[in-house]
Amino acid sequence: MNWIKRLGAVLLPPEPPGRRLQLDGVRALAMVGVLYVHFWDKNPLTENLRVSLFFVVSGFLITHILWSAKAYGGGLRVVNFYIRRALRLFPPLAVLVAVGVAFDMDGFRQLWPWHLFQMSNFYFVTSETLRPWVAGHLWSLNIVEQFYLFWPLVILFLPLRHIYVVAITLFLTGLFLHSLGGHLSVNGWWKFFVFSFDPIFAGVLFYLLARHKDFVEVVASRPALVVALLVVFSPLYMWDGLSQSEAYRMACQPALGVIVLGAFVGYRGPLGRLLQSRIARFLSKISYGVYMYHLAVYWALLQLNPNGFPLGPKTFLIASGLTVIAATASWFLVEEPLSRLKARFPTKADERPEPAPNGTLTSES
Repeated sequence: MNWIKRLGAVLLPPEPPGRRLQLDGVRALAMVGVLYVHFWDKNPLTENLRVSLFFVVSGFLITHILWSAKAYGGGLRVVNFYIRRALRLFPPLAVLVAVGVAFDMDGFRQLWPWHLFQMSNFYFVTSETLRPWVAGHLWSLNIVEQFYLFWPLVILFLPLRHIYVVAITLFLTGLFLHSLGGHLSVNGWWKFFVFSFDPIFAGVLFYLLARHKDFVEVVASRPALVVALLVVFSPLYMWDGLSQSEAYRMACQPALGVIVLGAFVGYRGPLGRLLQSRIARFLSKISYGVYMYHLAVYWALLQLNPNGFPLGPKTFLIASGLTVIAATASWFLVEEPLSRLKARFPTKADERPEPAPNGTLTSES
């Protein structure tokens, strides 16, 4: 069995001190949700969860990284932050665009600049079409990466009390535009592909509030988790159509914030062990590649047999398995070697781990 241990050490080397392992499990759950929707059931009862969870985690983690760098490292190096993000996010996107252009996936060759330069969501809203469909998922990554462009500047130049004001304002603005944009002649394309940023700021606010011990004690408690899960899964036991309502979408955001904060602090028992299991950690490590490549993998399957892969359990298993293989290869051949370069670009002057508000270590996740 030694070879299994050696393989495990290669796939999952020891994590740096302070890494929030349970957040890896949350990311893995979001990834599985995406694969389920795209390969099995395109209209699940909990449709709002997958993207909202991804957004909440992104807002929470990036604010954690930036604020930790500013508060404990003696200064925030914004340029280095952008370089680190580019080293992590750009390589898989470049691979997808290169493959899409090479095989001209659904007309990818004509539209590649939009997708390479993180403007897919604006192309979709101006053309009112998801083309090429193998890039149709990039809109959510675009919103997060557009958030990355300005949020470090907010953290760098504003005091904490003003950061709260900006986060609350943008959270409420996103809620208003997404929920009531129709009254302002904002059509569904803009509402969905540009103005769906409020879950990101829900994550931001939960991190900012987590700096207060009393808030953490209440929100990271077991009763709060039970209430959050009841909200998240309410479409399964309440009326039809609830999952498509704006009320459900808005209620999910604080509920998902509770779950993410709980994972950040650390759950005990079976849930904690599941979220920080080796499988969850590995799936989280390759999750960006999985998200980037999964529709291209499905396109390739349809070229082999156009009628052989309808949505369902068979397609889910085959397409998900092939996507995991592709993402694993991408991680070891492309992403991980380039990620090593991030060590040359620290985001704070002093990289030593410092105490987080709840007394545990803080570091980049």
